[in-house]
Amino acid sequence: MAEPLVDQLYLPPLEPCLRGETIILSWKLVASALLDPSGHRQSSHVVLDFFKDPLIQSFFTSPSSAFEPSGDKSSHHATFEKKTAAIHVTPTPNEKYDINIIKKDALWLSKNARINEVAALRVVVIEHQSRPASQLLGPISNQDVANLRAAAGAGNAQTSNIIPGLSLAGSFDASEIQADFDKPESRRRRIFQTYLSERRYYAATNDYIFTLMLQDKFPTSPATEASNAIRRSLLNAYGISSKQPQKSTVDIPTKTCHALVTQYVSLLPDCIQRIRTPLESLVEDKDLASEDAQDLWMHMSLTEMLHRLTILFQLLDRSSDSFVQDTTARQWFSLVNDLALLNQLERFSSNISDLAVPLQCLVSVISLKMLNLPRMMAFFEGEIDLDTDNEYLATSSVLEHIHEVLDASVNSGSTYMAPVLFAWVPIVFAMFSSYQDRAEKRDAIQNQKAVENYESNTQMIPSSGRRNSAGSITTIDKRRYDDFLINKNLDRDPHKVEQLARSVIDEVHVFDVIALLSSHLGPTNRGIFPSSVGSRMRIAFLDLLKATYPFVGYQAEPVTSLLSVLSGSRGYWDIPALNEASQDDILACALNDQFILETYVQQALDRFPYEFAPFLNLCRTLCCAPPTLSDSNSHERITKLLGKTPTLTFTLPDHFTQYYLANEEENANSFQFANDFPLFSPISSRKRVAEDEELFIIPAGTFGRFVVDEGKIVRVQYVHSALALLGKRLETNLAANRYDMALGVLSLDDVAEVVSLLATLVRSEVVKAPESEGKSVDPSEAGLSIVAEASRAMPRNKDIISVVCDTMDALLDAEQDSFGLEALVSCVQFLHAILPICPGRVWSYMAKCTLLQSQSQGGRLSRIISHLDLSGNQFDLLVSTIRLFSELVDSAMTSSVRRKTNVKTNHRQRSTESVWFGVSDKIVTQITLAISQVAVDFLESSSTWRFETGLDRMILVRDVVPILDKIIYYTFSMDDISAKTALMSVLQPAAKFVIDSFLSSSAGSLRVLPLLGTLVAVTHDLESTIYAKRSQVFRDQTLAVLRFATSLVRVANYSDRSSSALEHQLFRITSYVARLCARDEKFKECSIELLESLVVSAGKTIGEPPSLLGNLGPQTSRSFLQLVSTLDRPFNQAQQANIIWRFFSTIVRNRQQWMANCLLTGKTPRDAKANNSKPSEVSSSSILSSALARLGSLAKLDESEAISILDFITSTQNYWPWTIFTLQKDMNFLSELRRFVRDLKSSSVTSRTKPLQACKEARIAAYIAEIFAMQLFHLRQIGQAGTFAKELTQDLDYYLRDGVGVSGYNRGLHVNFTRNFDRQYPGCSLGNFKRTLLEPKSLGAEFYYALSSADKMLKFDPSWIGPRNTGFRSEMEMANINLSLVDAQVSLYHAWEFLLLELSTCLPDSDTLKKQSLQVAQHCLEANQEIQSHDQVFERLAESRVNLSLMLVQKVVHSSPSPGDVAQLLNSLWATVSSYQEPYASQNISIYRTLLKLLYVTLRALVRSYGHTDFNASVRDSNGNSVSPATVSQTVLGILDTVVSKGFRTVVTFIHDSDTIVSTSDILIINAILQACLCVPGMDQSQTQILNILASHNAIQTAISLYSWADKLADKGDPIYGELALLFLLELSALPLVAEQLACDGLLDHITSASLATYLRRPNISPFADSVGPQRCYSIWAKGIVPILLNMLSALGATIAPEVAYVLNQFTNLMQSSIDRFEAPDDSQRRGRRDMAFITPLSVSEIHSLALITRVLGALRTNNARDIPAVEWDSTTLLENVDWWIDHRKVLRTRLIALGPREAEWRSMPASEADKRRGSETRLEAKVVDQLEFIRMVLNEGLD
Repeated sequence: MAEPLVDQLYLPPLEPCLRGETIILSWKLVASALLDPSGHRQSSHVVLDFFKDPLIQSFFTSPSSAFEPSGDKSSHHATFEKKTAAIHVTPTPNEKYDINIIKKDALWLSKNARINEVAALRVVVIEHQSRPASQLLGPISNQDVANLRAAAGAGNAQTSNIIPGLSLAGSFDASEIQADFDKPESRRRRIFQTYLSERRYYAATNDYIFTLMLQDKFPTSPATEASNAIRRSLLNAYGISSKQPQKSTVDIPTKTCHALVTQYVSLLPDCIQRIRTPLESLVEDKDLASEDAQDLWMHMSLTEMLHRLTILFQLLDRSSDSFVQDTTARQWFSLVNDLALLNQLERFSSNISDLAVPLQCLVSVISLKMLNLPRMMAFFEGEIDLDTDNEYLATSSVLEHIHEVLDASVNSGSTYMAPVLFAWVPIVFAMFSSYQDRAEKRDAIQNQKAVENYESNTQMIPSSGRRNSAGSITTIDKRRYDDFLINKNLDRDPHKVEQLARSVIDEVHVFDVIALLSSHLGPTNRGIFPSSVGSRMRIAFLDLLKATYPFVGYQAEPVTSLLSVLSGSRGYWDIPALNEASQDDILACALNDQFILETYVQQALDRFPYEFAPFLNLCRTLCCAPPTLSDSNSHERITKLLGKTPTLTFTLPDHFTQYYLANEEENANSFQFANDFPLFSPISSRKRVAEDEELFIIPAGTFGRFVVDEGKIVRVQYVHSALALLGKRLETNLAANRYDMALGVLSLDDVAEVVSLLATLVRSEVVKAPESEGKSVDPSEAGLSIVAEASRAMPRNKDIISVVCDTMDALLDAEQDSFGLEALVSCVQFLHAILPICPGRVWSYMAKCTLLQSQSQGGRLSRIISHLDLSGNQFDLLVSTIRLFSELVDSAMTSSVRRKTNVKTNHRQRSTESVWFGVSDKIVTQITLAISQVAVDFLESSSTWRFETGLDRMILVRDVVPILDKIIYYTFSMDDISAKTALMSVLQPAAKFVIDSFLSSSAGSLRVLPLLGTLVAVTHDLESTIYAKRSQVFRDQTLAVLRFATSLVRVANYSDRSSSALEHQLFRITSYVARLCARDEKFKECSIELLESLVVSAGKTIGEPPSLLGNLGPQTSRSFLQLVSTLDRPFNQAQQANIIWRFFSTIVRNRQQWMANCLLTGKTPRDAKANNSKPSEVSSSSILSSALARLGSLAKLDESEAISILDFITSTQNYWPWTIFTLQKDMNFLSELRRFVRDLKSSSVTSRTKPLQACKEARIAAYIAEIFAMQLFHLRQIGQAGTFAKELTQDLDYYLRDGVGVSGYNRGLHVNFTRNFDRQYPGCSLGNFKRTLLEPKSLGAEFYYALSSADKMLKFDPSWIGPRNTGFRSEMEMANINLSLVDAQVSLYHAWEFLLLELSTCLPDSDTLKKQSLQVAQHCLEANQEIQSHDQVFERLAESRVNLSLMLVQKVVHSSPSPGDVAQLLNSLWATVSSYQEPYASQNISIYRTLLKLLYVTLRALVRSYGHTDFNASVRDSNGNSVSPATVSQTVLGILDTVVSKGFRTVVTFIHDSDTIVSTSDILIINAILQACLCVPGMDQSQTQILNILASHNAIQTAISLYSWADKLADKGDPIYGELALLFLLELSALPLVAEQLACDGLLDHITSASLATYLRRPNISPFADSVGPQRCYSIWAKGIVPILLNMLSALGATIAPEVAYVLNQFTNLMQSSIDRFEAPDDSQRRGRRDMAFITPLSVSEIHSLALITRVLGALRTNNARDIPAVEWDSTTLLENVDWWIDHRKVLRTRLIALGPREAEWRSMPASEADKRRGSETRLEAKVVDQLEFIRMVLNEGLD
């Protein structure tokens, strides 16, 4: 049954484990998951399945079985052999592992550690998998030390000063360290260390699950569904189940707890034995018997015992409703004797000595719980009876044993047992009292019987025979503990009990011991145990103080001890928040304990304020009680007591006699005031000062009592407000010369107590304010009520805040730096407490306070803590001020909106006065700048200050570094900081100072040293499962430094600022940063982000960037990559994995060639060289292979992780092309990508209910399209793209549906949100919350707007959350998700564009793809018709869509597409074009030009498609709809109307403007569209409509006008507009009706009379003229005038012939030049111009047209010679020349010149086969020859 479970969970199959494919869930990983504060890892399926496994559960139900040795009958050996058999594991050695070595190591460990083979095998495999981490955490090499020296700018001798207490003397080279690491003995040492680590973490895990079972939650995280599921499964394993299924929690029976107590007590002797036994006597391999190994062994044994003792305490605490069994008690107290060795731990190393105090605390509280003092007292008071006869109280021998052990332990120096011995006193005394009561009862009975016998004269003669003792007087009511009293001589003399108590109190100082132990059990940074466990331990001491109170009464020592027990050293900074509340918190218990309230609290109250400190300390401690479910306002009792205090105890002045005695018969020392007695009497000269203030006058008639017989100490029944009285005393303390104070002047200690109490009261109210039902609750009301109460007795112009501030000023102005430091600390804490409720008061005070440096004076704080040795008070002041500064920085950020608006925080508030009244941005800027300066100074000094403990240094770094980080992050993470309206502009000077301090070239290395030292020191710390709070401080300071370093690098990148010095330093210590990933899982994320930011920054440098691989070194880089390549396995949390994948992508993209090669190949350059492998050969263990393997199951991956992996893959394709061939080898990978895309649902459907999912799917599809496109591109280069491309065309449905349409944009949401937001917060805009590029963005709720920052800034406004979470916050979240969807769809479009163009290139003849291309083009146009936003993104997208459509149609136009499809596309295109009302406006002209190009290409495609179809027949589009010819004709006419006629007129109008944005290309495209429209079949039948269209827009006159103005509009002498105008008219003249209209409009007259005609008549007009003007004039003649004359002559015939002849005769020079240009080269006449040597296609076209015109004119002239003049044109000579050129083809070929790009293209194209047979070689030559032959034919006919 158990074997399959072993295979899958406890010890999975070895093959994948050894290959790194499966990560074993070690006990260390389990413990880290259970301590995850977020609870995410606990919810991992692998953790949940782990705790549901019966085998795993058996390790907890039977704790000794986890590492039990192999027995003769156990199945461990058989299981071991089975799992290592050849059928399961490759038997031959390979590069990954050697199974023979694994087996030998496992058997070796089993033998030396004395554990079973399976457990040993598991440890060996864990060590095998953790070798990268072991290497990273190994010795520091000489290279690492050298890098550190370079980073620190230190010499060899100075390196040790960088990190106090840490030696960095690396004695070996990295290669030597690697060689030592690979040695077998080193491997076995690591295996043994792994075994010790696993035992420690198993014990810790056992501890944590008992905390879960007994307290319903894990030690460091709140209860979750996952933790509840784990708890239920474990309770079921212990046979405990809820009888009520609906009940969320299950109570563990006392009987079960006692059974477990017995079980765990029985485990302790083995622990003690291991501690006492030297390691060398336990192991056979003597290589393990080193001093370090012995320390680790003892540390493990002590830690294991400590966790078991913690479990034991929790079980006893839960089962205190019954005494433990006598055997258990005997066994435990026997162990107490053995645990005397705890006193000897101090002489060991720190990692062992640190365990002494925790163990001592546990032994003490467990012993108290064993005695069960509360139940014992209840028993002797007769409230309960013994449950069974085997309880320890019923066994005299056990009691004797306990007495002896306790007595001996204290006598032997085990002072930690003094509380137990003290607890023994009331127990023994209760036994003695009970014994004495029963003895007196027996004596009384005996005396009564004796009297009765005497009176009856009865003789007491013993009877013969057996005596019946049932009615014996001597045995009446005998208790089993009587024998114990008799045997220990405690039955007669009570002085022995008193002596015992006196010795414990006076000699051992038990109250000091209790206070000391309790100080380690609180929720402080120095606390040992989790808060909940430590609180229960202190409750044990509280029970002790309650039980012993009758013996000691109210004295200074027990009161001090009580305060320590209640607080656990908790101070102001340890006040718990609401989410840390515990039902079993000791303060809640004390407040609900009537005995504590009636004894200690009432007694302290009765003595207050005569005894000043005790009552205030109790109140301050008790008001820290967290709200609990049973009593949410428990600490308000203290507030009410302080607000209404019944009595007042003080000393009457000696001169005061105005009272008389009262109730003398009662002898109670009572008296009554005869007159009013003011506590504050103003000096006579200043009586008016007291007119508006309360003087606390005790009225006449008030009763009081003299507390002592001597003196005048009195307790007065005077109801008053202690808070108001304390506030008044603080006020009068500042002006003692103004008042006679009956209560005296407050000392500095008293001032500290008062201010500290006020700070604690306010802070408690602030932190307890919950958020109920999604509505933010303003904490100011309760806090302000305390402030108001404390200010009640003051004058109107003062309150408690001003008094505390004045007190602080007085303390700061003191001459002695150490004067009143405690009071100063309290004042700082008070400012911190009131900051959330009175921020304006605090900021205003800080602006004038001398604590900080200002423009006029230096800061007092720096002088107070200027000493190298920081005392405890100085450190407290330092930490308090830092935390105040941190809160001020947060306040500056969170108030940035509130200070600019007048939004009420509570709609019911009557006052409209803002709490920020009087605080300007200038004040905030000055203070935050001063804070940044102080913070930098503190950080710089932290490396030179000498602290009392190393923890203090960590606390300082932890607290001061986040201030600098927050200043940078708040300033640059959102909004444009350079804008005047930026919300964070107040922080800009502070941010600039911080950045300059670390990034400027003159900054030096001193400021960076604490950061470097922190990161280096972390890699040397020993892992511990104890001191959770200290470990958290350790982690927090490391994380703070990592985040700050990352922010510095990122802000340098963001602001384009040089950070070369800092980068150099950080690159030098990258090996230490890499080590952090192995030190703690929590460091991995921040460490990788720092490395990522460094790589990005280095990639932007000019020249070769620093090499990450080079700085890491080959060994470290290999281990680092192996470690991070595991991602977040075995927990598989996507968030952690995404960070690592993003880091990999960054490496690939940013010029880190060597590191990228390692990622992609899995080998370092040294490895590749050693193995003689190819540089691009990919290993199966490479990151690339891992990514492909993960994508092999893409559908099962978390979507966010899939996006990260695909980003990595596309990056490798783009930057490392050789990886394409690696991807092609993995067909499973490509098939899975196709399958995933094929199965995707439409984005428009998914986005309705799951917008975030639709967003991620679109992003994944975009990456997949990019991968496919790159694959096709590279396959096309080698001619193998066809097959893959054809397969892809079957999987494009998702792209065809959603590829081009960004339909996800919710315009209504964004418009309404922006409008409503700006209306609600008039001082800012929604744009202020836009995130910057400071840090990477991810799709989701934080994508575009900084939602988390907005939460902090806008939480003051109830409408931010809104009722039922419908406020602005939800809208911002929806907007972010919507913009995420838009971004993903834009990325999808671009990737689909890339893929589609690549497919069309690979499959030019695919009918399917052609149809799909037209379909996509139509979708692009339809998408552009949807008005979304005028944002630049959408404008660029719309233009890109048109470009894509243009390219697609261009690829299809030559392949005779379907007329229906083209007509459908034309309709969509026409709808898009016609939607532009002002197409030539600056914002539209660019996209409109592209649309016109697309329109031209589409019209050409339409013409081509109708070339193979009857135009008069209807066609069908892709949707099956019929498209009639009339519809097409109307569309074309619409184009002629809007685009051609109206557009031409608009463009010509713009041309006449001086600052026009139109160009000649606009007319060119209009002419092209006109030509294409007229080529559409059926247009000749619509000449009338066309003519009307031209007339409606006056297009003909516009063109003529443009021709007339061409010389004036010439650009650099180029009258190009003349040519364009004539080309426009030329296209129109092809229509007879239009040609007739041209004639009517006098076109020919305009041609001859225009200014250009003068230029045309000049002799230098030629295609080869020296300047552009004559060249253009020739083009006007040849391209425009001559063809127009031909068209008009053809249309009108004899009617227009005279005018045509007249025009030709006007340009005789051009007519003659046309002939001269074709003179044969062998003519005897020498050419006068060099242009005569060449032939151009235009010149051929010229004579072609002229030949036709002259022939027609000649024919017409035969009938009308009078009206039609002769045209002077020598056709005979031209015919001879044409014949010569046709006959001399070789000469023609060499003299033929291409003037334009189209002609050049024709010249590069070979001629057709038919033309080749006719002697032509190029298409250009063939066209020219065809024209020449036609000319010859025309001229020959003319001559005939």
